[in-house]
Amino acid sequence: MRWATSIIVLAAILTAIACQSEETELTRGDLAAISRALEDSNLKPLFEAWGDPHELLPRFREGQRRAEEEWRRNQAAITEPWDIGTTKTLEILPLVDWHTSAPSLKGDQGVSYLVRTDEVTVLFDLGRNMHQEDPSPLLYNMAELGVTLDGFGVIVITHNHSDHVGGDGPWRKDNTSFSLTNHQIDLDEKAVYTPVPMTYPGLTPVHSEGPTAIARGVATIGTISNPLFFLGYVQEQALAVNVEGKGIVIISGCGHQTLPKLLERADALFDEPFYGLLGGLHYTISDSRVESFGVPVLVYVGNGKVPWEPFAADEVQANIDLLKTYNLSMVAVSGHDSGDEALALFGDAFGDAFSVIKVGEPIVISTGD
Repeated sequence: MRWATSIIVLAAILTAIACQSEETELTRGDLAAISRALEDSNLKPLFEAWGDPHELLPRFREGQRRAEEEWRRNQAAITEPWDIGTTKTLEILPLVDWHTSAPSLKGDQGVSYLVRTDEVTVLFDLGRNMHQEDPSPLLYNMAELGVTLDGFGVIVITHNHSDHVGGDGPWRKDNTSFSLTNHQIDLDEKAVYTPVPMTYPGLTPVHSEGPTAIARGVATIGTISNPLFFLGYVQEQALAVNVEGKGIVIISGCGHQTLPKLLERADALFDEPFYGLLGGLHYTISDSRVESFGVPVLVYVGNGKVPWEPFAADEVQANIDLLKTYNLSMVAVSGHDSGDEALALFGDAFGDAFSVIKVGEPIVISTGD
């Protein structure tokens, strides 16, 4: 199990080292690929919106180099397994996602889950609130599902993208804050864990760059960085929950870290077996939940690849095959950043162990089951 992950990660590292010798200069092959991309009717509007690929590609390559150096350094710092304790129960209640379990609930192109254990209740990400509504889809769905602001004591932000921090409201002017609706409401004295330094009125968020314990059996696995061609450098953390008698459940926001690195980080941190994986993984092959400029945006944006070489079905299948080596009992994938083609591949691979995450449909794991 672990050797398979290590081989994939080692291959990525060797590729990055090879790229370093070329620094950030564009080769003839790069220039030819860019020339073709500029003629692609899907990519031209994206370059017009986000910038010249002749400038974006060197930035992307430099980001790859930086991310690999950071990855090797942070992995080397993990020298022994981490005992975070256990919880007998784990319930994940999706509050925001693309799919819903009932017409009365609102879907949104973002993520927010309520994570309940024996000792703590965590609000995991805050959705997007695309239309800057008040109440936001998050607060609306919370009310529909009987969840109050007093019902959780901790907030975990996976990464600083609008679909996970509550959108792009006026409070985002400095790009370092977040909100549960279209204005920043009083959050009392809640503990907040963020992947980069962030602010909120009246609170002092903890910058959980490294693995950080939150409560008995619950921790973030620390940030893992990845450059995104259009969106720039992203640092993302995931949540790990250790269910007694079951093992580790990983809860992911978008999966920008890449699945192999998520697994490699958890392998290094924990001796316990993996029981489940839940959340966003950003696998969009041909169909996109979001369209802009008439373009299936998620095919080309946010997946850690150059846009003229988007994810192919066989690449997604290779990652699924890696995940299958862990013999997981539960896999639940978000539709907010993975298309139907990828979700179907997961369904074929994991059968009854697989589900598409739906707002209002809880996922419960307990020691006695």
